Amino acid sequence: MIEDCCKKRSKGYACIVDGPSLVRSHTNPDFLRVLKGAYFNSCDGGSVAAMASHLYKQDLKAFTGPEILAEYITRPAFRQIMLGNTTEMYQKIIQKVPNSSDYLFHVPLPFCSVNEFDYENIAREIEHFDADIIWVSLGAPKQEFFMEQLLPHLRRGIMLGIGAAFAFYLGELKDYSFRIGENRFNWIYRIFTEPKKQIARVSTIFRYYPAIYFKERKKIHG
Repeated sequence: MIEDCCKKRSKGYACIVDGPSLVRSHTNPDFLRVLKGAYFNSCDGGSVAAMASHLYKQDLKAFTGPEILAEYITRPAFRQIMLGNTTEMYQKIIQKVPNSSDYLFHVPLPFCSVNEFDYENIAREIEHFDADIIWVSLGAPKQEFFMEQLLPHLRRGIMLGIGAAFAFYLGELKDYSFRIGENRFNWIYRIFTEPKKQIARVSTIFRYYPAIYFKERKKIHG
């Protein structure tokens, strides 16, 4: 679908949905609206894929933000923009990926709330590079609301909200490889490295997942 959007010179945004985002879609109607307005959504969380596989009796897989980034960041056929994050991060990426400065560009963003961005000017900067793929690195849920508001100002390009994917790609955040089926256990490692943030995220998932599961099950079976 990424390549289809690029080929058609169309525009849209994609949300990469992990466990906290799934919970947010059930507790925040505005966030659910953003997900429903996406060109497509991808499952970033192994627990989300495992739950969906069990409910729908299908072998569903997560396709994470770092995996999507790694799939395209080395492909010069697609003109790409790194939107947000730091100039230092951009320099590290182009040093790691040979010749990427020929097709990967950086548009920095000011630190402000979603409603304070100058979307018209940001869109003009993106249009200057004639980008196919626009990597949005603001963190959820800010990046999702940002993409929704930027979309009307774009002429073309597929935006992907990838959060910390650049940090994972550079090895600055570790992708803890232990898993059981689609259940990944990155959260165990990150609880020790970011305890305050991750404990809040994990506790929210444990709190809401049972209700989400039974609500979806009821929808399936009536």
